[in-house]
Amino acid sequence: MVVVKQKLLDYTSININTRYPNWDSSTTYNFGDIIFHDHYYFRSVVDNNVGDTPYEYNPKWLLWSISNRYAQIDLHAGTSTVWDSNTATTPTDNGLITTFPSDGISFIGIGRVHSSEVSITVKDSSGNPVTTRLKTTYSRPSSNTWWNYYFDAFQKKGEIESFFFDIPQVAGGTIEVKALVDSTNSAKVGFMVCGERQWVGDTLFGVSTGIDDNSIWDTDDFGIITVRERDASESLDLDVQYPSIETNKIKIAVRNIVGKIVLFVGDEQADSKYDHLMLLGKVDSFTPVISNPIMTKASFSVSEVI
Repeated sequence: MVVVKQKLLDYTSININTRYPNWDSSTTYNFGDIIFHDHYYFRSVVDNNVGDTPYEYNPKWLLWSISNRYAQIDLHAGTSTVWDSNTATTPTDNGLITTFPSDGISFIGIGRVHSSEVSITVKDSSGNPVTTRLKTTYSRPSSNTWWNYYFDAFQKKGEIESFFFDIPQVAGGTIEVKALVDSTNSAKVGFMVCGERQWVGDTLFGVSTGIDDNSIWDTDDFGIITVRERDASESLDLDVQYPSIETNKIKIAVRNIVGKIVLFVGDEQADSKYDHLMLLGKVDSFTPVISNPIMTKASFSVSEVI
């Protein structure tokens, strides 16, 4: 398993509009006005609001939400950057295009994706392509006979759930990530984590993958149940093993991510059948057991942050 901290904080460019106007220090805003500032949408909660910089604890502004532009890198799996006819700056692009510096990035993990095809192109400092990675998925069509199941042509799926790319280091270069539209003529990226991989052991079989309901269920005095729906979150419980001599190194690596939201990749195989057991979340517990001088086993409990 590897863990990856987010290093990408901003882009060189992205073909998504801001939806709301940029905050202007000389403009007067009234109650209910929404603006874009520093990755977020803010809503004015007073009239005659002028010259007051929006930030989370400013009593004149309410932090409304992460903007559509930056939802894919905000470290919450429940938010998404969506490209469609309403959000596109260039409708002829046929998908979401994000460009950013390549320095310090050797790994890109992308999840909760709705796209027919995702490509990553690494370019040198002169803008020349160095390498391109491509991800498409195919599925068998619905078949009512064994013959059709085995011999019908594969069809491209409209959704790619999660995947990762190892990226060659290119000093002063750029990386372009493009997610093409699917059958709904839109493209969506739930999260994109860019950084460097940190190995914390080899994942063993027997991984538990859970889905947790975050909805709020209220029962009144008459037994009537009211449900406030919330997005479900996922969890992973897995065991890893590593050479016992690496125990302190692994413990330090885990300590450095405790209390932080990072990307977990439980299955690093290129042909993973389990969407790489990828999860954007936090460590709930880490329990190593040094069973012998050669190999150590450790249990991880990880929960998704939505």
